[in-house]
Amino acid sequence: MQDAYLLDYAAGSGPAALRLLAECQSALNIEAATRVRDIESGFGGMLASLAPASLSAGAFDAVLERASVRAVPARGEDDPIDAATGLPRALSPYLERSADGGLDWAKRLGGVREIPLDAVSDERVEVSLVLLQPGGGIPHHDHGAEELTLVLTGAFHDGHALYQAGDLCSAMPGMRHRPAVQGDDPCICLTVSMGSWKPVNPLYALVDRLAGSARRRH
Repeated sequence: MQDAYLLDYAAGSGPAALRLLAECQSALNIEAATRVRDIESGFGGMLASLAPASLSAGAFDAVLERASVRAVPARGEDDPIDAATGLPRALSPYLERSADGGLDWAKRLGGVREIPLDAVSDERVEVSLVLLQPGGGIPHHDHGAEELTLVLTGAFHDGHALYQAGDLCSAMPGMRHRPAVQGDDPCICLTVSMGSWKPVNPLYALVDRLAGSARRRH
């Protein structure tokens, strides 16, 4: 398992997109959660081994003022999975609901649905939730930069390996694959893309590029 982003998450550093990815994976994957706890313990041991240093007057109060204090959770809110969505609770602040109370999915080509997570995206990283229905998938494509895809529900096979809930698919530049849903359940994924994807079919690539331009204008 690649765990550089887990290390950054445990240290409270790294881009917001990768911290969100790590928190979601930790909610679904016991191996990832254990790795985060081990890293946090290691950092704690390093701090404990340092010689004490004197603090300036008022330093403790200043730290408390800057710390984000989490309210005591209501019953059930300590569960890492949000019962209302079935997804990791870390995603809940970024998800808007439609009029009927469901998630507000936007339609894309080929039956794919998407929720862009603009709050944790920037000019270098694009983050979104992707919903694939049983029997569906994403067209054959490669990548201009690294893309990390965390399976949240269901499963897919990309021609290289099977990925199930809690598994992370890391696609590097030049890697070609075609994710296809496995089983009878919808597959929801959290994707963190460091660059554009490149459909192998040139017609699909053109249509998707035009559709993407239209989405950005709105």
